Amino acid sequence: MINQSNSISKTASLLKSLGHPIRLRIIIALSRNTSMTVTDIIYDLSIDQPIISLHLSILRKNNVIKVKKEGKKSFYSIHDKSVKQIVNIAYHSR
Repeated sequence: MINQSNSISKTASLLKSLGHPIRLRIIIALSRNTSMTVTDIIYDLSIDQPIISLHLSILRKNNVIKVKKEGKKSFYSIHDKSVKQIVNIAYHSR
């Protein structure tokens, strides 16, 4: 029962981290691209850098996205492909 409770808590945390329009837009943008830099995301979504960075941080803390550093650039991508599926199903069913 403890394992099921832990799994439910993790799932709720994942869904909560996706529960903001800007974070959903980030996931949708990343699902269209293999990886993106912060600059790419800012340009694609037309949202200021501090706001994008805040939401990327939340997504990283919840293991929704991952970051790969190459020199001074950070490339963001979706960590768990099931997140991409969840967001795409919800987005395209509306």
